[in-house]
Amino acid sequence: MNLYEEQFSEKHDFPRVVNPSKILIIASTGRCGSHMLGHALHKTQAFGYPLEYANLANLNEWKKKLNTENLLETIVELKKRRTSPNGVFGIKIHYSHIKEFGGFEKVLKFFPDAYYILLSRKNVLQQAVSLSIASQTGGWISGQKLQSNDPKYDFNQIDESLRSIILDNSSWRYALAANGCNYIEMDFDNIRNNLTESLQNIANFVNCEIDANKMPKEQVTKKQSNERNIEWASQFIAEINNNKELLNDLKPTFLSKVNIKLRAL
Repeated sequence: MNLYEEQFSEKHDFPRVVNPSKILIIASTGRCGSHMLGHALHKTQAFGYPLEYANLANLNEWKKKLNTENLLETIVELKKRRTSPNGVFGIKIHYSHIKEFGGFEKVLKFFPDAYYILLSRKNVLQQAVSLSIASQTGGWISGQKLQSNDPKYDFNQIDESLRSIILDNSSWRYALAANGCNYIEMDFDNIRNNLTESLQNIANFVNCEIDANKMPKEQVTKKQSNERNIEWASQFIAEINNNKELLNDLKPTFLSKVNIKLRAL
C-alpha cells in the first residue's frame, strides 16, 4: 500500500458535516513518528484522518483535487470531508508548516480551542539522522517511491537537522505555553511500544470514546530505520568527540537563532 498516494483517496472521506465539534492537532517535527501516530488514530475512526494537509506539496495536490484557491478554503473543505462521525477533525502540523498559515496566531484562528498533542522523540540524534536520510531518498513514509536508494553520510546535514529539530521543539513548547493551549506531550518510543495505551490516553484527553473493535493492535506504518541509521549516529558522535571545536564554534549561532525564532512568535 502506498500511504502517500492513499491519503488523497475519497474512500477515506467520512459522511459530510458542516463543521467539526472538536479539533485535534499533532504538533510535530520531521521524523518524530507523526505519520505513525496519524495513521493509527485514523484506524480508530474517532479522530478524523490527521495528515499533513498544510505541507506545501500536499496542499498543492489538495487544491487541485478540491478546486480551492488557498489554505483556508482547503482546510474548510477538508473539515467537511475528514471529520469522523463523532465530530473530531484531526490534522498534523510540523512547526515548519506554521508559515503556511501566516503564523501561529492564524493557526489559533483556524482551529480555535484545539486539543494539541506535542509529539517528540527522546533520541533527537536518531531523528536527525532519519531526517537526513529521508531528505536524500525522498522516502518519508513506507511505500513512497524513492528518489534515491543511496543516501550519503553528511555531518553538516545531520548537524543542521539536529539543531533545527531542537529549535522547532522548543518553539512549539513556547507557542503552546504562551498561548495557554490545551496540550499533552507524547513520546515516539512510548507510542510505538504501547500503541493501545497511547491511543486510549489521547481519547481520554480529547474526551471521546474509541470502539474496542476499531482499536488497532499494531502499527499501520512500517519501521523505516535500519543499521545505516545506527552507523550514521555513531559516526556523528565520533566526529564531535574527536573535534570539540565543531560544537563550540557553532553554539553562538544556534543560540542566536533560538532567540530570533522565539521573538518571531
